[in-house]
Order: sequence, then structure tokens, then C-alpha cells
Amino acid sequence: MKKIKGSLSKPEPASLIAIAALSLCALLPLRVYQVTSLIDPKTGFFNGDSFTVPLFYIIGAVVIAVLLVLSFLNSKANRARNCIVKSKLLGVVSVITALSVIFKSVMAITDFIELNSEYFSGWHDIKYTAYLTQSGAASLIGEGVLGLACAVFFCLYAVSCFNKSAKLSSFGLLAATPTVWVICRIVFRFLAKISFVNISDLLLELIMLVFMIMFMLTFAQVVTGVSPEICAWRLFGCGLPAAVIAFVVSVPRLFLIIIGHSDLIVEGYEFELCDLVLAVFIPIFLHNTVTAKKPE
Repeated sequence: MKKIKGSLSKPEPASLIAIAALSLCALLPLRVYQVTSLIDPKTGFFNGDSFTVPLFYIIGAVVIAVLLVLSFLNSKANRARNCIVKSKLLGVVSVITALSVIFKSVMAITDFIELNSEYFSGWHDIKYTAYLTQSGAASLIGEGVLGLACAVFFCLYAVSCFNKSAKLSSFGLLAATPTVWVICRIVFRFLAKISFVNISDLLLELIMLVFMIMFMLTFAQVVTGVSPEICAWRLFGCGLPAAVIAFVVSVPRLFLIIIGHSDLIVEGYEFELCDLVLAVFIPIFLHNTVTAKKPE
């Protein structure tokens, strides 16, 4: 009995990752069914009632709550402060993450140029600065520029994965760019022709981005050595929910593209490669950091 009680109060990091993986076995099939059969790609509304809708949100809420609580109770979360580990796999995934962020940044800059052209090609009764805010163009340019800086940081982290002697403590400002990059993304979702009619996709993306912001902030703190013993548990508590939701958001859209039904993807909520890559990066990062030897 004591052994069981101890395992519940102090769950192993591997158990947390396993819970996140098992939750996907339930959430992904439900979401794939919803995007292929229930969601109107024009409005984002669910077409009719289905038990899968409340079931999906109940399972998701329970999983997130469990991961948050168990991560906080995880006595081994502090081991994640050893984030500079020599791992070729993590290094390669970090480089791929950087490339996906660069691609996203280029697309954001392209969208900004298009919005900019729309303003100057026609007559508008609002000032240019107001147009930048209301259209989401300002957050797009921020997303594009900060995304490039974010990619540089992931490349530096990749170098540290190949060469453990590399130090990231002097790159504190650059380490903050992934967090601000995600903030720009969530601001764009709030400002750019936003409509809560698209609740099915919008809600999931907002939740994903909120957890991603918290993970990126903690990731920056831990990697640069800013009070890692205090915030390390949030790598699991925020990172695993972010990864789970990113999978749930990205995989169904990718599935629709693969089967030739990209027309079923809700307008304005296209497949984002960076979200899928980050969903892969986070659990690999967590696994490598907790299995590495603690620093002396």
C-alpha cells in the first residue's frame, strides 16, 4: 500500500509522458472523426449533435488537469534543470524545429506583405497604424521577425546538444524570443478577422498556444539557468498538454491533406508544420533531460 501511495504522490517522468501518449489514443480518433464528418469547413460549427463533442472536451480537460497535478507532484521534475545534454536525436529535432519555425516566419512575413498591399491598393477610412492593429498585420510582422530569432535560439540549443560544453546562459535575451513569438501568434488569432464562430478550431489553438507560451518561458529559464529548481516542473505540466493539443490540432489537418480532402479544413486554420514539429520536440526534449545524469 505504501508503495502504491508513493508512486501516486511522486510519479515518474516517464509515467507523465506515457499518460500524454495514451490520451492521444483517445483524442486523435475522436478529432479525426469530427473534422471529417461533423465540422463545417466554412463556419467551423459542428453540424448537429454528437456525443463525441462533449466526450472529446471532457477527456481533454481531465488529461490536462491530471498532467498539471502530477507534474507538480513529480519529485524528479527538478532533474529537468540539466537541459544541456549530449543527444544527437535531440540536436537533429532541434534543427528541424528551427527550420519549421523559419518556414512559419516566412509565411507570416508573406501574409504581412499581402495585408500591407491591400491597404495601399484601395481607399480606407482608417489610419495605417490602426489598420495594422485591427487587421493583425502588426502581430504578423512581429511573428515573422521574432520567429527568425527563435529559430536562431533553437539552432544554438542544437549546438549544445552536439557539444555539451556549449553554454547558453549568456543568451538570455535570445532565449526569450520563442515565448514572444508564440505570444504574437496568439495575438494574431485574437485580432485578425477573428470570429468565435470557428470555436472548434479556435478554442483548441488558443489553449495550445497558452500552454506553449508557458512551456517556452520555462524552457528559456531552465536552459539559461534562471531559477530552474523552482520552475522545472512546468516543463511537464505545460509542455505535455501543449504537445498533446498540438498533435490533436495538427494531425487531423495533415490527415485531410493526405487523403485529398484539404477542402474540409476550416478556412483560416491551415495545417502548421511548426506545431506538429514542436509536438515532437517537447516529449523528446523531456525524455532526454530527465534520463541524463544530474549535474554535480
